Amino acid sequence: MMPAALRALRLLAINAALTLQIVRCAGDADPPLQDRIRLALHRIAERKSAKYNCSVSIAIKTATISESAAYGTIDFSTGRQANASDAYAWGSVTKMLTGAGILRLASQGKFSLDDTIAPLVDPILSKMAKSDPSMQFSSLADLWGAHNVSNTTVRQLLSMTSRVPDFDTAVPDFGKHAATDSLRKTLFEKGSVGMSPRELLAVPWVAHNWNEPCKRFAALVLPFCYSSTGFMLLGLILASFDGASSPAEFDQRSLLPPELRGKFQFPMAGAPPQKYTSVHGYDRTSYNMPVKQLNDFDVSGVGGVFSGWTASNTVADASAVADMVWHIYGPPKSVAPAQYVRMMPPQGISVRGVAPYGLATCQFDLFTGHVGKYGVAYGHSGATYGYQSLAVYFPTMEMSIAIATNIETDYQQQPADTLCSTYSEVAGLILGQRSRCFYKQVQNYYISGCVCTPFRNVDTELLDNVTSVFV
Repeated sequence: MMPAALRALRLLAINAALTLQIVRCAGDADPPLQDRIRLALHRIAERKSAKYNCSVSIAIKTATISESAAYGTIDFSTGRQANASDAYAWGSVTKMLTGAGILRLASQGKFSLDDTIAPLVDPILSKMAKSDPSMQFSSLADLWGAHNVSNTTVRQLLSMTSRVPDFDTAVPDFGKHAATDSLRKTLFEKGSVGMSPRELLAVPWVAHNWNEPCKRFAALVLPFCYSSTGFMLLGLILASFDGASSPAEFDQRSLLPPELRGKFQFPMAGAPPQKYTSVHGYDRTSYNMPVKQLNDFDVSGVGGVFSGWTASNTVADASAVADMVWHIYGPPKSVAPAQYVRMMPPQGISVRGVAPYGLATCQFDLFTGHVGKYGVAYGHSGATYGYQSLAVYFPTMEMSIAIATNIETDYQQQPADTLCSTYSEVAGLILGQRSRCFYKQVQNYYISGCVCTPFRNVDTELLDNVTSVFV
């Protein structure tokens, strides 16, 4: 760990350099907006890094602003410090890209969202079985029975309402955490050798098991069944329509706008994080540990970090992910057409309850600390072994924020806390207002402990003309 004195000197040097740049650019006038945002991001990254003893990388993107900052230790064995260009493992943030790719195919008439999945997945499973004699199934019916899969649709996979069992066994028990995770134990024991989609489909808690109907996990929350397995099946649909005969033949970068493809890596099983990034990730969860004890395990050599394939294998820096979010949900809408992107966010509150998940998209209104139009937010969280992140779009501000950290905790508080501060501070700078925020840690990662003083009603002309601050 970097000594406290050196950390303080490093922050002082950063702040002095940024302040000097602002003074040179602005003289006695107010500093340019982008400079103030840059300084705010550096200060937030430093505070949250110190609070959670990890590295924090933040990026924001609007039509006219693209800024990033990072702070903290990315390798505790050497003391190496973070840079904004460092790449992180983003876990389930991958799902929003996979989902947008599926919606693009639907928009092209390849299939309907209400088509059943077996006819779309079985052809590539059959090809995989022919090339791999050890594979014990060649269709979804072989895995789960024809009577089960015959009514499962593409829309159900996208919306986490299918009964497809999840290969991920890191299931939270909020408030009384059941610290057992059999898949984690298996993958950590395998070391640098991960598990392929075929292997994950064959684990005993997935193959020949079928979930009960989805249930509410809270009284006012609509039923849903989170399943990363479903997003691997969506990946098989993408691969099949791309002409691939196996997951390894499908290049996920083809889903991205051309200008972003060189900024992303999508590892397959068997390649640990150390092959793709210098950022070491650390498991600090309670899984598989004695009561009241936490792990502190470096996962940089664990191939299982990327075993989820199209459910959880993105590697990129925070700026690239903020760009991806902007291209999916923002004005470009260059991954799927606008009419399909509008289907992705959760559809809010109805008489039946709150929708926590849309189509490959999480609800983040409860993470912003705000209500009304400035509290609307959606995107995806990312939690994989050793790394946790958030990638969120704010439609009123037309702004994306991406936050990555190199630790994994039971309740994913460090990215949520960072988002709380980042959104209010950056939005406040753009709006010319100040919002004060308070963050209370909660034992639940579907909600956040973020509470902020509200923004006043702002003339939309201010947002439309925000580019004038650069003139």
